[in-house]
Amino acid sequence: MAMIELGFGRQNFHPLKRKSSLLLKLIAVVFAVLLFCEFLIYYLAIFQCNWPEVKTTASDGEQTTREPVLKAMFLADTHLLGEFLGHWLDKLRREWQMERAFQTALWLLQPEVVFILGDIFDEGKWSTPEAWADDVERFQKMFRHPSHVQLKVVAGNHDIGFHYEMNTYKVERFEKVF
Repeated sequence: MAMIELGFGRQNFHPLKRKSSLLLKLIAVVFAVLLFCEFLIYYLAIFQCNWPEVKTTASDGEQTTREPVLKAMFLADTHLLGEFLGHWLDKLRREWQMERAFQTALWLLQPEVVFILGDIFDEGKWSTPEAWADDVERFQKMFRHPSHVQLKVVAGNHDIGFHYEMNTYKVERFEKVF
């Protein structure tokens, strides 16, 4: 009886091994892209920032020793989404990006004081007490900071309402937290 060879002979032909290797490479690439885009990109972008060098000149034109300078970081209009208008996926994505950017800036730039200039919440003007408490908890988690860094917050129209919507309750609620 004649034996028919199909050309494979004694070659190591393992399609399952090849597929698993390809799958592992694909998983590694996806992991690397996610790690870069969701974490490392903030360090790369903020690492390029630095504090301006302040030089003082004496009356005779010579440069004198540097005075201590306050390092202040300003943020505005974070508009953290609330329970009514914010879709959970949009909220998750935005808050992740804000938290990563803020925490990275704190770590790399080491400001002494951070000012947040109003409109912290998007729905603060009509939030229920429970929704307000939830929003404040999320804010405090996202914008956590070391004890030596001061955080100063200014109320915005979305936090306590426009002039015709503002009332004592909303103002006191804001002041109690911030």
